[in-house]
Amino acid sequence: MINIVDNIDSTNTWLTQFNNDFFDSIISFKQSKGYGRLGRHWESDIGGLYYSVVLPYRKILPIIVGVSVSEILVKYKLDIRLKWPNDILVDGKKLGGILCQSNGKSSIVGLGINLHNNPKFSESINLSELNCNINKLNFVDNLSKKISVLLKCKDQEIIDKFLAYDCLIGRFVSWSEGKGLVEKISNEGYLVVRDTNDKVVFLTDEVHLE
Repeated sequence: MINIVDNIDSTNTWLTQFNNDFFDSIISFKQSKGYGRLGRHWESDIGGLYYSVVLPYRKILPIIVGVSVSEILVKYKLDIRLKWPNDILVDGKKLGGILCQSNGKSSIVGLGINLHNNPKFSESINLSELNCNINKLNFVDNLSKKISVLLKCKDQEIIDKFLAYDCLIGRFVSWSEGKGLVEKISNEGYLVVRDTNDKVVFLTDEVHLE
């Protein structure tokens, strides 16, 4: 079931308040308290897609959702890239983001995509600038179908699909405790980096391109 509302504090927060079935979801035209990873504020003015859905828990769920989104948008001839673990990019600018919050056997996945809205963040982009228009309901319907298919796949198969859109492997990144060269993504969904001390590090934290 898809719930559609005009305005809400956060689509993820709303879903946590109910005992939902898998694939129950909500779309809001606006969020007053939208947030991303680490509780960062997510600008949620009218014109964007603000969507959350209940899915079965899986460790690589952000990767599954990222691949699903990419497989839809690439059909519009967009050069979609995924920045592990949750950013959706075009031309090096942020088009959207994914937020997974797990609770036992289920997870609530939030997805924000810039459609016609204009975020103040300078390194952002929207689909309007790319001469691309999508119907929100058609998009989330296709997204649910893509996710359903990928949930049946093995982890390595999903990660291989992610690598087709990856923008980090082979590049230098920094994180809170160091710097290094990205080598791969592990079967568990960790970013595998060889740091400046030639030590292999398995990361779950956000990284920044050098």
